[in-house]
This record gives sequence, C-alpha cells and structure tokens, in this order.
Amino acid sequence: MKALDVLRSRQPWLITPEALDHFAARTAAFATGQLFSDDPPTHPLLNIDDRIGIVRLHGPLIRRPSLIESWLFDAVSSEDAISAIHQAVKHDKVESILLDIDSPGGTAMGTAELAEAVADASKEKFVYAFTGGLMCSAAYWVASQCDAIYASPSARVGSIGVIIPFLDTSEAFERAGLKMEVFASGKFKSIGTPGVALTEEQRELLHAEVAEIFGDFRAAVLARGRKIPDEAMEGQTFSARQAQRLNLSGMAKDRDAVLARLRRLHTGKVDTMARSIPHATMKTVEDQLSEALAQIKTFQTEAGERDYELKQLSEQLNEAKAELLAKEAELGSASQAHEAAAAELRQRLETDQAESREQLAGATTEIDQLSQQVTGLTEANAQLAAREQDLEKRAALRAAQIAAESGSQTPAHVTPAGNHQPNPLPQSAAEVWNRQFQPAR
Repeated sequence: MKALDVLRSRQPWLITPEALDHFAARTAAFATGQLFSDDPPTHPLLNIDDRIGIVRLHGPLIRRPSLIESWLFDAVSSEDAISAIHQAVKHDKVESILLDIDSPGGTAMGTAELAEAVADASKEKFVYAFTGGLMCSAAYWVASQCDAIYASPSARVGSIGVIIPFLDTSEAFERAGLKMEVFASGKFKSIGTPGVALTEEQRELLHAEVAEIFGDFRAAVLARGRKIPDEAMEGQTFSARQAQRLNLSGMAKDRDAVLARLRRLHTGKVDTMARSIPHATMKTVEDQLSEALAQIKTFQTEAGERDYELKQLSEQLNEAKAELLAKEAELGSASQAHEAAAAELRQRLETDQAESREQLAGATTEIDQLSQQVTGLTEANAQLAAREQDLEKRAALRAAQIAAESGSQTPAHVTPAGNHQPNPLPQSAAEVWNRQFQPAR
C-alpha cells in the first residue's frame, strides 16, 4: 500500500489535494531514509531559503560573548558566525550566501578572523551582504569581504575606525582620599588600573595599537577593489545614498530585492516542493501550476527590483542634472561677474591712462615754461653783470679824469651833491656815476 493510501484511509481531510500529495511524498522519503539525509540540520545562525544560505548577524559581534552579553546586548559570537559560514559553504543545498547584518560593530578580537572566513567563502560561492539597519565598524569590516554590499534607504553604513576608551579615575580617587599603588613588572603592565593615570609612553602604546588595527581595517576594506576615499574612513557613518556615492555599498529596496538578485544572477531556479518529492514521482498539473505561479512571482519580484533600481538611477540622474545645471548657472554668474569686473577694470585703466597723459602733458608744458623763465633770467643776470662791469669801468675812468683835473693823487669822492658833504659815506662807482647826472637840489 502506498503512503498516500495510508494517509487517506485513516481519517477525513480538510485540505487541498496537492498538499496531501506533498505530505505523502515526505512520508515516503522519510520511510526510505532520504528526508533527513538530503536536509541535514543547520546552524542556528544559518537559514537556507531556496538555495541561498542566509547567515543572520544581528547585534554586537564579540568573539566569545558571556551569558550577560548574549542576553543583555543580544551579542553574536564571531566564532559561531564563522561556523555558520563554513557550514553554508559546505552545504550542497546552498548555492550562494547572504549575510543579513544589523550590527553596530563589536570587538577587534575575532573580527579579522570572521572577515577572513567571509573572504574564503566568496572564493567558493557568491556572498552578498545586506543591512536594513546598521552595518558599522566591525560589521562593515566583515561585509567588505563580500562580493557585493547592499543597504536599504534608511540604513546606516560605515564607521570605519578604531576606538579604545579609557576612564581616568585618578582625580576621583584623590578626592576620595584614596591612593592606588601599583607594583608591576613593566612600564606597560599597569595600563588600565583604576585610580592610575596613563603615562605618555602608555598613551603612545595605545595610539600605536589603534593605528595598527586601523591599518588592517583599511587594507581589508580596500582589498576587494572598492575605491573608497580616505575622507570616508574617519569613523563617520553614512546613509545608504551617501554610502553608494562613496562606494561603500549599493542601495536596495529591501532584503527580498537582494535575495531576488542573488537568485537571478547566482542561483539556479529550484522549486522547494519539487525538491522534497522523490525523483520518480511525476509532477501533477497542480505541481506544474504551482511551479508556474512561483516563477511568475519570481519574475514579478525581479521586475519590481529592476523598477526600483531604475527609479534609483533616475533619481541619481536627476540629481546629477540638477547639480550640473546649478554648476552651469554658478559658472555663468561667475563668468558674467568676471566680465563685468574686467570691463570696469579696463574702463578704470583707460581713465587713469588719460588722466596720466593729461597730467604728463601739463607737467611737460609747465617744465618748458619754467625752462624758458630760467633761460630768460640767466640772460638777464648776464646782461646785468655785464652792465655792472661796464658801469664800474666808466666810474673808474671818470674818477681818474677828476683826479687828473684837480691835480690830486688822492682819489676824489664823487657824489651827486658834490664834494662838500660832511663825512660822506663811501659810494660804489655805479652810484657815483648815476648821481652825477641827477639835478642839484
């Protein structure tokens, strides 16, 4: 008797025939030992959905979280995540892997190993990463090793950086009247002791540790060829749109859109119900109809994804056009301002040149006039000097004549009033000569 006959003979059913056939097929598979041999139990962090292994990384990533960290912070063990990824790689039913991430980051310990496990997995199967919430710091380090990274519009991505917080309680201890004495075998052994401030050498050591970890972080992020600028790796987070512009991630509508992309590009289309039915079982009309409906749904999902991608590209194109128009308008305004400034400068230069030419012409004329005046004065001075010499000669000659007529060897003092003036003042020859021609009073 067939398994289907056994199921039907025991009790009445309120169920569709195809579902009852599915139950019978799984019963037969269980009886022959094929059910669990084909579908081994999976890791708690791993879920297989139509040939896609989905690894759930929700919460802080800690190498070995304690019970309190797991319960209070919902922390994820990075070692468990590595185990889940290894199982997804080895699983025959998994053709591609999706890291479903919603994590603010985690501890440095264990992150590099988890990222390396993802990089190794991507060599065997295609690995995508998606976040609808946070993909920051350690979580982004892990995601950076995937073949592709996607984020929903409201997600936050990035925070590429390293931090070591240190609480200096030395002053609080001092105010409380407490003094911490530390006996250590080395100058770095006491780092982090409560009540003790850091020394400069200890600070330099911590800075060096941060720089080393960040160097590994940066190298891992750029290892897959993503051209992320240095200014985007200063510890800041970005929206999905900003992350896409800075090459940190792509943008997708939601996780279903990323899953549809994985199925379309890297996963074979396999019907879930058909996989559970033995190969000898013929497909019924209902099975074929279900498969066709599933394919139609897949096509609709892919079409929706393409429409969403086209919408995003159209928005980006419109933004680029708006930025280009703004730049053109800004350039036009700057060009007009430059031309106006150049015209004004040319006008000022021409005016200054004209004024300078006028001033130069006036100065030249004035210099010519002054030169002429100087020449005239020079000639007048020469004439006066010659006249004075002539007068002196004539006066000397007249004085000699007077002395000869009077028969005196003493030079006569000739004045216009005669020689009878008491104590006459000495006169120049020119004055003596001029006064003799004046009428007597």
